[in-house]
Amino acid sequence: MRIIAKYLLFLVAISGIIPMSIASAQDIRQANPILSQQQPYQQDPMEKLAINFYREKEYGKAAELFEQLYNIKPGNYYYNYYFNCLMALKDYKQAERLVKQQKKLSQNNYRYLIDEAYVADLSGNKKKSDKILNKILEDLPAQRNQIMQITSGLQSKGYHNMAIKVFQKASMMADNNYSYNFEIADAYLYSGDYDSMFDGYITYLKQNPGDIQRIKSKLQNVMRMDVNSNLSEMLKMKLLQGAQENTDNVQLSEMLLWYSLQTKDFEMAYRQATAIDRRFGDRDLDMLELANIAFSNYNFDISTKAYNYVKNKKNSTPYYEDSYKGYFLSVVKQAEENPYSNINDYEELEKTGIMAINVLGLNNRTSDIVTNLADITAFKLSKYDDAVEMIEKALSNHRLDKKNEAELKLKLADILVATGRIWDATLLYSQVESDMKNEPVGHEAKLKNAKVFYYVGEFDWAGTKLDILKSATSKLIANDAIELSLFINNMREEDTIGFDLRKFAGADLYTYQGKYDSAMMLLNKIEKDPASIYSMEYVLYNKARLYSKRNDFHQADSVFNKLIMSYPESIKADNALFERAELLRTRLNNKDEALKLYMILMSDYPESIYSGKARKIYRLLSKDEVEGEREEVQDENM
Repeated sequence: MRIIAKYLLFLVAISGIIPMSIASAQDIRQANPILSQQQPYQQDPMEKLAINFYREKEYGKAAELFEQLYNIKPGNYYYNYYFNCLMALKDYKQAERLVKQQKKLSQNNYRYLIDEAYVADLSGNKKKSDKILNKILEDLPAQRNQIMQITSGLQSKGYHNMAIKVFQKASMMADNNYSYNFEIADAYLYSGDYDSMFDGYITYLKQNPGDIQRIKSKLQNVMRMDVNSNLSEMLKMKLLQGAQENTDNVQLSEMLLWYSLQTKDFEMAYRQATAIDRRFGDRDLDMLELANIAFSNYNFDISTKAYNYVKNKKNSTPYYEDSYKGYFLSVVKQAEENPYSNINDYEELEKTGIMAINVLGLNNRTSDIVTNLADITAFKLSKYDDAVEMIEKALSNHRLDKKNEAELKLKLADILVATGRIWDATLLYSQVESDMKNEPVGHEAKLKNAKVFYYVGEFDWAGTKLDILKSATSKLIANDAIELSLFINNMREEDTIGFDLRKFAGADLYTYQGKYDSAMMLLNKIEKDPASIYSMEYVLYNKARLYSKRNDFHQADSVFNKLIMSYPESIKADNALFERAELLRTRLNNKDEALKLYMILMSDYPESIYSGKARKIYRLLSKDEVEGEREEVQDENM
């Protein structure tokens, strides 16, 4: 008590509330009428000190204070603190006396019966504890709010199995009209019985199909606890079994589709979406959602299938145009990702794109098709005049919105740069800059315009535009602007006359125009007599990219590796890591080495613009590897 008095006297003295004498919280109010009239309520100094002790886990000091506070004002608030202190101190005799005293004050509150059982349990009197809990189970009230009070108290003390029994008995009581299935599933979750938990949620969903979103939210939270994918596999089996046994239950089928998307199992998602649409109909929007998600996760095989599924419905779906557009963009990505794509494949793609335009017409919704089609026609098939004509025809449509018009002009300017019409291109870039100055497409136009000035040796003009773009909202554009600006500045510091910089600019323009031999010749000249300490790392990076464009993938891999090993601090090191990893993954069929490079990129270059994409691809490759190992194990066991 001396410790308590000392602390209280000190606290009151420094607070200036009353002179240095104190007996209780009540005395404080009586000694200071002003305090008793203050609004809102001001916390008692004794209570404040007790809570501070409690938070600091000084339970002995806190218990002494809360005992006094409880005796002054017995009630649930001080009871909770005092009870918890006694349990922390393992003072079970005093805790038992406290519970009995509180029971007298609130005889119909089951919470204190559970506390009594808990104290008996921890003090070693398991028989008494079980007797109290079983008595509660035998004499359950009919009211749902009391059932929830009982089960909440049980679960807070770790009696999850008894809570389940209470729910189960309550659900079978004669005057009850509530199933408690959701609550039972929750109780199984807290008890760690995940098998029964999943059964409970699925049973609840069957009985309450309108609550599917609630179940999704709950399972999403459960999946966040899944460290080793055991819960994921268990849920998958439960949903598959449920969907197979209840073929007419659309909610279970939709849950399986949802699960597939959550785990990014796009193959299963496509099968499930197809089955749902064929069985229940009118699921085109679900299929489009799957296609869009697969596309954004670089699974272009599934996105192509999903878009095509909806596209093939033609006039019977309201999403025909969307699916046709998505299909074409997806097959373009497929071709770009396929290491074996050749001119014949791109000729077929051109036919597909032309057919899409003929079917859907030239309008705002198809401008993306025109942009991609023109890119293929110009840069894959070298039919620049046809590509220019195609875009100019699309631009003649006066109903185009500003964004689509800007993107078409951007592509037209790209083609003009490739054909040597540099100043016509910069005029178009400037138009897009001006018309869309605060939009990403406007920032992209400014970046491309800066590159044009760089190509022709106007480095000051290029630098001015690049400095503006360093704060662009698009991380990719800002990153490219910073890299090119640093390159120009670094080179000019050492190479004041700009001989090497002009050669680099010329090589970059030749590369863009597809004149790879001319570009390599200029890079070789720089390599023989570099004028800057930075020259070699840029030569290696540009040479590696050139080798890749010439389909000399092994040589490209070797040069990328040389850059990474020799210049790990280079501004191009993360670019080289990502591009080498992609080369190994898509061209050289070496996924194991690619995985290592993605991991290095994520761990050593976390701020890189490529880190996020590397993480997505790494997850997909790792998942494919795990699935492959499972299939091998299954084959061995058969």
